[in-house]
Amino acid sequence: MRLASWLFLGSGLVVCLVTFAGWVWLNAFACGMIPTGCKGFRLRWEDTEALGLFIPPFFLGCVLTITGAVLRFSKGGRHGG
Repeated sequence: MRLASWLFLGSGLVVCLVTFAGWVWLNAFACGMIPTGCKGFRLRWEDTEALGLFIPPFFLGCVLTITGAVLRFSKGGRHGG
């Protein structure tokens, strides 16, 4: 159970980080595609179409991380205690 908890924690964190990095990359790419030039890069939280693609994997990563934390810190997940 200890290995499973670390796998859930690690994979959840990786999924969250990759999803957030993809969101930042998409916003930077969109800024660079403006024909008049990019005046200032910012994350566009009002873009619901793009967020619809990035929220589900981020939520999945959060669920995996929480599951791993529960397995890791629950009484059944500890050996010798």
